[in-house]
Amino acid sequence: ARQLSADPQVEYAEPDRIMRPLLFPNDAQYGNQWHYHSYLAQAPYAAVAGGANLPGAWDITTGSAGIVVAVIDTGLVPHADIDSNILDATGRVVPGYDFVTDTFMANDGGGRDSDPTDPGDWATLAEVLDPATPCIDVSNSSWHGTHVAGTIGALSNDSTGVAGISWASGILPVRVLGKCGGSTSDVADGIRWAAGVTAGLPANPNPARVLNISLGALVPCSATPSLQSAINDVTAAGAVVVVAAGNEEVDASNSSPGSCNGVITVAAVKRNGGLA
Repeated sequence: ARQLSADPQVEYAEPDRIMRPLLFPNDAQYGNQWHYHSYLAQAPYAAVAGGANLPGAWDITTGSAGIVVAVIDTGLVPHADIDSNILDATGRVVPGYDFVTDTFMANDGGGRDSDPTDPGDWATLAEVLDPATPCIDVSNSSWHGTHVAGTIGALSNDSTGVAGISWASGILPVRVLGKCGGSTSDVADGIRWAAGVTAGLPANPNPARVLNISLGALVPCSATPSLQSAINDVTAAGAVVVVAAGNEEVDASNSSPGSCNGVITVAAVKRNGGLA
């Protein structure tokens, strides 16, 4: 083909390659997950400028069972499209930990323990008005950790529910957020434990290769040196740390851990590709 292309009388020449269908999961709700598609999406899926083009990635790999992804968040609710029992260690979810120390924020009757189940993080008006609590907004429970875990690793290509990005990786729930938030010290300990850096912490038999941290505070990382220290420790141990840039179009330089060194900071886009 290169030799033919060098001939000025030839418009172009190329190998006649074999084309194959891109991999699409058969999950019932996959069509609604517009953020997984691409601007080159094939019918029956609509083209989306702001999509992640996961079918292109899935043609390369659908994930590895040898990789564990930590979801450092609000914990996890047993869910049929992720794992029906997050404590039995027989499904996609590997045994996690609850690092929420404060009894009020823990909202489960105790402090740190080996049960990362999310009991909810709702806040009432009375709690918001109480200066003794960290609550600032009246809200229903977010179930944020379960949402994030589903995006990362919902059971996929099983004809039901939604698809996850990885179809095989283990999910490690690390609960660091509770009612009305979580403390920096709990988050730092959860980061270290997730990656198997367990000096002074319970042993973690399933260290994560990837740590997802979709949380933060509106301060630069220089104001949270304990987080930077924890991130330094886990990246030195070989972990990859993925963090949220921050909500509401804030500059990531004013968000922590979004502005910490050694992390992959991820923002979000709308359907048209513009900043969410």
